[in-house]
Amino acid sequence: MLRRLLAGKGLMIVLAVGFIAVESIVVASFLSLVHFKTSNHWATKSEQVLIELERMSSAVAGAETQQRGYLITGSDEYLPPYRQAIDTLDTQLRRIGSLTRDNRLQQDRVAFLATQVEQRGDEMDQAIATRRTKGLPHAKSVVAGNQQNRTMETIQDIAAQIRDEETRVLQRHRADSEAWAFTTGSFAVAFFILNAVVFTLCGVVMKLALSSQSQADRLLQSLRPSTAPTSR
Repeated sequence: MLRRLLAGKGLMIVLAVGFIAVESIVVASFLSLVHFKTSNHWATKSEQVLIELERMSSAVAGAETQQRGYLITGSDEYLPPYRQAIDTLDTQLRRIGSLTRDNRLQQDRVAFLATQVEQRGDEMDQAIATRRTKGLPHAKSVVAGNQQNRTMETIQDIAAQIRDEETRVLQRHRADSEAWAFTTGSFAVAFFILNAVVFTLCGVVMKLALSSQSQADRLLQSLRPSTAPTSR
């Protein structure tokens, strides 16, 4: 009877410990997965910022190319692509600002970058207007004067600062994402191993209980003849 009682308690203890351990691993795996998704989300945002920066740099270069073509030739065919590139810059700057809204330092840089891009657009518009009304020599003088403002160099410097910051953030979040992915996988493996151990222990305890029951039944059967009344 005592062995049966101990076997029953042992089974309950194994089940309780196994349940607590399994639930702990499930909770840890869930939290690890949440951290992994969060790190991956921030890494994706940094990648998008870098992409938009490259597109912005290409748009600035394209606008300057079209402006230069107009200044040299005076042909209006260069103006529509120029205007399109200028409009694209506004869209890309808004996207960069939206993607970096959680980083105050980056927001300040993007705001300053927007003012410099706007200034550069005004400078190019001034050169185009001068070329149209006064001719190429006067337009060259305007271009030379604008170069002294070093607006383009400032744009490149600020864009490089934003790029460096996002690259650093991207590397950190990628490392975090990989670490949490490894942690999540480790918890999953531990979960399956622990399940196997718990089921094995349950099987052992149940086998002991059945063995105790069988021994008890045999003992009862062996005692029955000896206690039966004898005939006279």
